[in-house]
Amino acid sequence: MKGGENKMLHLINGKVLLSGATILAAAALVIGATFAFFSDSEISEDNTFIAGSVDLKVDDTASYLGQPVSGSTWNETDLTNEKFFNFNDIKPGDYGENTISLHVVDNDAWVCATINNMEDEENTFLQTELDTQNDDGVASGELAENLNFFAWADDGDNVWESGEFPLFSNTIGPASDVLDGVIYSLADSTTDGGPFIESQTKFIGLAWCAGTLTNPGNELGNMTGNTGLNCDGSSLGNEAQTDSVTADITFTAVQHRNNPDFSCQSLD
Repeated sequence: MKGGENKMLHLINGKVLLSGATILAAAALVIGATFAFFSDSEISEDNTFIAGSVDLKVDDTASYLGQPVSGSTWNETDLTNEKFFNFNDIKPGDYGENTISLHVVDNDAWVCATINNMEDEENTFLQTELDTQNDDGVASGELAENLNFFAWADDGDNVWESGEFPLFSNTIGPASDVLDGVIYSLADSTTDGGPFIESQTKFIGLAWCAGTLTNPGNELGNMTGNTGLNCDGSSLGNEAQTDSVTADITFTAVQHRNNPDFSCQSLD
């Protein structure tokens, strides 16, 4: 009997081993089949949003009585302490011209110019000034009343030429008309020509005269280096002696994209 029992145990153990081997084989087949399917994977790394920018650079070329003014001439830069005008000995008949270059960087932009914070001061009174001055009851100087300005869209040659678009002028009024809290639309939704294009340069010519400034067009003027303009100082007398005029000039660039209806006057 014992021989028969041993034989039976061997047979049972053999079936158990065979069943275990069958399970392992089946598991291996399932695992192998899982990795055998077609597959693909894609990864997008470092997804990023970076804000764009609108940057305005300004340079200036200035002349006084037909001669270069180094202190008001500079290359393309962000404005810090630069002054377009810095004259302390103006006399009747003096004149000058600035060609201002504007450069929009990175994105197309609307561009505005604001002139404000004007101060018109009497400063020291001289007897010759008092003898010729009418007491109008206004505590302000007379220089501003006799400074004429004329600005135009220049082609970059620093010369007013007939056919170039005038921007502003006070040839029939005081300097306060064009320097005292005035906003100029160089390019906005109300002007022709669209925005300033990124990487393109726009030029503004700005002439001034201590006296009466006229722009005779193709006629010969007396402003050396700018033959299209004429300065007559006979209207400026002793009443303006020691007087001074100061003002701030601000250029503003505003993005054009998604902003089609922008108006410079909204900066007021």
